[in-house]
Amino acid sequence: MRFSFLDRLTAFARSRPATVVYTALACLTVSLSLTHYAIPLFILWILLVLVLDGNFLRVFLPLCLLCGFAIRTSGQATVLLGDVWLAVPVVLVIVLHFILYGKRPRGGRLLLPQIAISVALLLGGLFHISAAEYFRLDALYYVLLLGVGMVFFYLWFRNGVRSEGDADVGEALMEALYALGVFSAYSILDQAVRMLLVSGTPVGSYVWANDICVFMLFAIPATFYYAKKNYLHAFVGIAFYGVMVFTASLSALLAGGALLVLCLLYLAYQNKRWRVLTFALLGLLCLGALLVLLFLSRREGGIIGFFMNEENDRVRLLREAWAGFLSSPVFGVGVGASGEAETTFMTVNWTHNLPMQVLGSMGILGALAYGYQLYARARLVLLRPRDPLFGACALSYLGLFFLSFFQPGEFCPMPYALIAVMLFAVLEAKIEEESEKKGAPS
Repeated sequence: MRFSFLDRLTAFARSRPATVVYTALACLTVSLSLTHYAIPLFILWILLVLVLDGNFLRVFLPLCLLCGFAIRTSGQATVLLGDVWLAVPVVLVIVLHFILYGKRPRGGRLLLPQIAISVALLLGGLFHISAAEYFRLDALYYVLLLGVGMVFFYLWFRNGVRSEGDADVGEALMEALYALGVFSAYSILDQAVRMLLVSGTPVGSYVWANDICVFMLFAIPATFYYAKKNYLHAFVGIAFYGVMVFTASLSALLAGGALLVLCLLYLAYQNKRWRVLTFALLGLLCLGALLVLLFLSRREGGIIGFFMNEENDRVRLLREAWAGFLSSPVFGVGVGASGEAETTFMTVNWTHNLPMQVLGSMGILGALAYGYQLYARARLVLLRPRDPLFGACALSYLGLFFLSFFQPGEFCPMPYALIAVMLFAVLEAKIEEESEKKGAPS
């Protein structure tokens, strides 16, 4: 018989106040610079909830916040590897979780594409890369976690995310993403204030700017999802985008600007009552974007010159990826292949462009695998084209997808690829639940 104390903990983890508490504690941790202490505490709390509850959504937000701490500390979620002493309890709790709540693994529409990506990653560099490069620890981290690891998480999410009582699985996901946006915005503003006090300007090139902005791109569509009922949430989404200006991340602002346009169009479709205001906001956004582009075009070399400059680092990385593809077109040169990019701990030779990263690292096989996954995800969304949840999840993924043309993006397994898998696993869960209610096969 379970103790009443554990029952209360489980009830708390399932409640909306838990989201508020997680977010408030995360913001307090950032302000007081207590991430070194918060990381192990959040890990232990996640492990406790995994033992008490079989629904993975109960730990989704604290897990994302945990990665946010790591990013805010060093710019990489891989800083979590510093707490290796927790590896043993993590493995034990995951095993116990599956003993208590595990079901027969079942996949869905997205299982085969995920397996295809896993195969492409494992075969990447075949007949080209050296054994030393292939078995580099950081290269294996990306190959295994992006491939086999995401297959594991997908199967876990397909069996471990669901609606319970009045708690709808889609609402729980949107709520978590919204809270993640609040934390990310607060984290940026906290740094902006620190910058202002030290250097006299709140705008700066933070080492973790691009990474934390990915969280913002996931969160902005969640605000517009709630704006269909309360229009004020739309202004929160616009404010999220505005906060990103402090990071001076041009790639995030470009991707976020494109995403914000789509979010306003989504809102105009979902909320017809305020459609005039929505199009007015869209017009102001486009006018602002035009003014910014005119300003950038007047700078030395202009925008086109910036991208076409032979000395530009990004252009050289794209050329290197293309050369790698030409040298090994079927399997690519492998994720662990050395190149011109400067790599740090637990990073690889980034191309900062997902399509070229895939072509260079995995060749035609990788392009087919990732193309198959993109097709399968788009097809899943189009099964419910009028559903607000499906539209919001598609937009959240598009935010990551857009940024992946300028940054590693989805090629980072923790937490971005994992969140993408979660988005579509929840959509599959919704389809399955609706089919079960109608008595039809999913």
